Amino acid sequence: MRNNTPHQSVFFCSSIFFLTSCAYISQGPWPDADRGAIATSNDVFGDTVETIVYPDQNWGRSDSMWYYNTTQGSDLLPYDVYLHLEQADSSALFRDIDNMLRFRYLPQRPTWDNPDGLPVGWTKDSHDGEDYIGFTCAACHTSQVNFQSKGIRIDGGPALADMETMLVSLSKAVNASLRGEKFIQLAKNVLDTDSPTQEQLKSFKELLTRFDHKIAEYVRVNEPKHESQDKLVHYGYGRLDAFGRIYNRVLMHVTEDAKTNPANAPVSYPFLWDTPQHDFVQWNGVGDNGSALGLGPLGRNTGEVLGVFATLKVTQNASGKVSYHSSAESGNQVRLESRLEDLWSPSWEELSERGVLPEINAERAAVGKKVYTEYQCDTCHAEIDRTDSSRIVVAQFASVDWIGTDPQMASNAIRYCGEVGVLKNVTTGMCPSDLHDVNTSSVLPILSDVTAGAMTEGIFRKLGLFFTSIYTNPLGFFRANHKTQRHVELEISNKSYLNAYKGRPLNGIWATAPYLHNGSVPNLYELLLPSCTDREIQQGKQCRSKTFSVGNRELDVKNVGYVQLNNPEQFTNPPLFIFDTTLPSNSNKGHEYAAGNTPMPKVVDGKVVRDEKGQIVKHKFEPMNHTQRIALVEYLKTL
Repeated sequence: MRNNTPHQSVFFCSSIFFLTSCAYISQGPWPDADRGAIATSNDVFGDTVETIVYPDQNWGRSDSMWYYNTTQGSDLLPYDVYLHLEQADSSALFRDIDNMLRFRYLPQRPTWDNPDGLPVGWTKDSHDGEDYIGFTCAACHTSQVNFQSKGIRIDGGPALADMETMLVSLSKAVNASLRGEKFIQLAKNVLDTDSPTQEQLKSFKELLTRFDHKIAEYVRVNEPKHESQDKLVHYGYGRLDAFGRIYNRVLMHVTEDAKTNPANAPVSYPFLWDTPQHDFVQWNGVGDNGSALGLGPLGRNTGEVLGVFATLKVTQNASGKVSYHSSAESGNQVRLESRLEDLWSPSWEELSERGVLPEINAERAAVGKKVYTEYQCDTCHAEIDRTDSSRIVVAQFASVDWIGTDPQMASNAIRYCGEVGVLKNVTTGMCPSDLHDVNTSSVLPILSDVTAGAMTEGIFRKLGLFFTSIYTNPLGFFRANHKTQRHVELEISNKSYLNAYKGRPLNGIWATAPYLHNGSVPNLYELLLPSCTDREIQQGKQCRSKTFSVGNRELDVKNVGYVQLNNPEQFTNPPLFIFDTTLPSNSNKGHEYAAGNTPMPKVVDGKVVRDEKGQIVKHKFEPMNHTQRIALVEYLKTL
């Protein structure tokens, strides 16, 4: 055996420390305990926070700061333009804290790697020699719930952000800055001169006009229209039709004058803990974590950043070869997935021990645990140890027809089509509505081809990803299960079956309101109630709310959701968002097992029972009573 000298050992250990820490060293040597968070008082919806606390999620301060501030390659707007851009109807900066709070982004003060105090998930990206403002996944997957003047900042939690309204407002701000004094002032600030030349002004206006058209077009093609409605059905807080928007951006890059599809199926931002441990991800399981070389998650993350303004150029040369040039930072995305492997769900009990949240009623929770088992909740929502580094999550799907929840998201994913454009000799998918048209395809294969090209273009990039994946996440890379099997109605099903929604473990569920995939139920207690007709409600039946407010962060510790604001008229800038479950994409129906409306498959000795015709035998539960519901909610706090 070779004996290392002390100097060699020190050098070796130092090298290993540097290599394993290089992703996080940019956050500064000693990030503050509050991780840059700003406590705000009496904000736009009356929330007041005096201190920010972080649950124990197995991330250190530098992990959070790296997650908040590291680019994935999103290029929304030139960085200097964003820093100096004013709001459309005032001289206040667009990035002003009060304005960011209107859209429910989480404010941060200037820190080592965020010197301009950008909100969580907003960051600088440099591409082809230019700097841009863009988003990381933290913008949509970091949350905060408040309780008695304490803000609980949750890494990987579903944001309350209203990206739709923010982008509409940003488009108006950029457009307003093309004219008059706003243009002159913005030009002076960006060009850093009090006397810009006419040539400078002309060049700057051309730049600003280009991005004005880019953002305005993005807003236009992604309007949440419905064929059955004459008006738009807005997402509101905490929701986004991410797939609809990703689909449209990709279509616009592969063909000129692309025919896009309405982005009208908003869903709640998923929470990210346990995501790397899942076999399938996304609400309908479209993301396979066990794909070739363990790079399935990278494809998912590349698709995400393409949807939020990564630069992308898809071109075809004379011989028909397609090339992809993208700003997507694949290396950072691989490191992101590695970090998420270590992320734990937030624990109510841990926060209770610190005096942040009230204690859980142990006796009531014990009753709730029995209810959880009796009603077979654990069949689709398996209990796991959030701290187990070897945990594996096998998702249980329920078909849309069975579970009865809003079908729009799953339906759009299956039926949306587009022109293949420059991918004519690459994409092999067919449009379900016209199997004979070789110029059109289901959008999903188009997206798959573009993300694959964007993340692996060039031999050096391919090799770099290969070695980066092994180095940063060796266990995750080598354990990738290439034989993942989709389970629908508790049985193995066709792997490509997407007309379904996923059940997942419920650890940390208390911090993820509103509920159901489309955010149509305000709290856990109401999730155990039935959806009802107006007549049933008028007759006094206890039902899920037809309308409820979304936007404030105060935690309802009894029903487990956000406290309802019953006086929306006092909020005008912005108005409080009222979620209307009667509108398209907003249905609160389905998943009514606890109410005795949605059946479960009958299972004997671990196998689904079928009748003589081969049909699954179904059974329904007796509706839960109030005592059972409050006990179950208490138990869900412990997960």
